[in-house]
Amino acid sequence: MSSAKDDEDFWYSSEKRSFCFENNEVDELFGISKTVTDKLRAGISSTSTSEGSLKTTDDSQPLKPILSVISEKTLFSILATDKLQKLQSETSIQQPDITLRKILLGQPYSLEHYKSLASKTALLDAAIISGDGNAILIIILFLTKTLKRSLVQRILTSRLDAVNVYIRYLSTRLQISEITDILTMLGQAEDAAMKTLHIIIKNTHDPDRLLNKLRNSYKTQFSTLVDCREASFVQSYIQLLEWQIAVKKIDGNEEIELNSSVLECLRHACKRHWNLPEGTLMSPQILSLQHDISPRQYQRVALEVRASAGAWDDVHRLLLTKGWLGSKKLQTYLPIEDVLKILHKNHAPSDVLEEYLKYVDNIERRLELAKNMHCFRVAIDILVQQADRAALMEYKTQLLPQSEEYFYAESALRLPSVKWKS
Repeated sequence: MSSAKDDEDFWYSSEKRSFCFENNEVDELFGISKTVTDKLRAGISSTSTSEGSLKTTDDSQPLKPILSVISEKTLFSILATDKLQKLQSETSIQQPDITLRKILLGQPYSLEHYKSLASKTALLDAAIISGDGNAILIIILFLTKTLKRSLVQRILTSRLDAVNVYIRYLSTRLQISEITDILTMLGQAEDAAMKTLHIIIKNTHDPDRLLNKLRNSYKTQFSTLVDCREASFVQSYIQLLEWQIAVKKIDGNEEIELNSSVLECLRHACKRHWNLPEGTLMSPQILSLQHDISPRQYQRVALEVRASAGAWDDVHRLLLTKGWLGSKKLQTYLPIEDVLKILHKNHAPSDVLEEYLKYVDNIERRLELAKNMHCFRVAIDILVQQADRAALMEYKTQLLPQSEEYFYAESALRLPSVKWKS
């Protein structure tokens, strides 16, 4: 009788809600919470229909068997509904679009639910479609932590946008071997070699280490490339670095910096090692031959350096050669006006300028240059040659009275052998 009364009190006093299929809230099913359903699932196999199998912690509040409260069919419906809810929750968590939106918006996100290879590649593809480099990199780094290196490389080979993002990241981390492996797998061995060269030059400051790395890069990468024009550049760069290191040790000064250009090195050689025999490593001629410096470039640099040093005999040896019967002949790869401008800029004496003004073929242009460079003898001689007395008299007014050039102009005006135009 007492048992029947307890059952009646339970059903009439219970505050639990019944399950409603129209309600979206599924935290409690049939009056039983999700936590309880978890416990039910864990212990369903051990549940007994016998009242004697259940123990009580308090004699005043006896526990009733679950199947005495609800039917077995209802219990399994609760468990099945809870399982379906968990599957739907996991499916929503693994939706790449939702995860990617959180990444792009800077919201908290988790990638731990992406366990299968298909879900991971789908997430990477979604990031690539978004075009956001940061999102792509986040997913790639997730793949590198959860997949084998070879598998990650295979995934990336068919996704060039992801490869470009990853290569930029690896470059900042100086991971040359990984870059080489990926680009070589893509059939871009030349790009791999150039990327390695760029990283080495940019991030190696010690000259000896730089030289060793360049030699190794040339040996392992560039020397095996067919028709790679950059291979000769790397070889020349190695030779130039060897030259610079040798100069540093010999001269013991800071005039030439490592990684200076070829022309800067030539300028240093023309300044400090001009008189060395041609076969000497430090000589300007050897440096020009090693690095294919054109005769025009060589002559310009050498002329500028030797003129700035006031070494006019060196200038003559550079620009003039012997002709027939011991006469002098101009041998230059530069326009004669460029030669004159360099000499005048470096304050060459009048006799040096006069030596080269005579090689200007156009007489009017020669006269103009002579006036601008204050070579009065050449200017006066041209006016006498033209028999232009009026122009010579006008030019004399521009000269300093009682000066050497003033008297030279007066003497020219009194020459009896000249038939003046006026």
